[in-house]
Amino acid sequence: MKEYFNQKVKWYKKTGNNAYGQPIYAPAVEIPCRYEERMKLIRDKQGKESVSQGTFYLIEKVGLDDKLEYEGKQFNVMNYSDTVNLDGVFLFRKVWV
Repeated sequence: MKEYFNQKVKWYKKTGNNAYGQPIYAPAVEIPCRYEERMKLIRDKQGKESVSQGTFYLIEKVGLDDKLEYEGKQFNVMNYSDTVNLDGVFLFRKVWV
């Protein structure tokens, strides 16, 4: 699957909250990905139904509170799913935004 990660996305990893409870993010890191723009009905981190704008396939373990920036658009991570091989080794993460 890694050979299909021919696009780049900026990953803003959440590092904590400031004194007002707003998220603080680490500086952006550019990582390889595969992006598919397609609307899909999913459950978000609170368990409610939401519409995802697209799906990123990543090798990095992006979290639910992180942000991704692709082609000038910023996306909040809504949910994700990990894919592992038959030996239980992590292969990639599918992230809905």
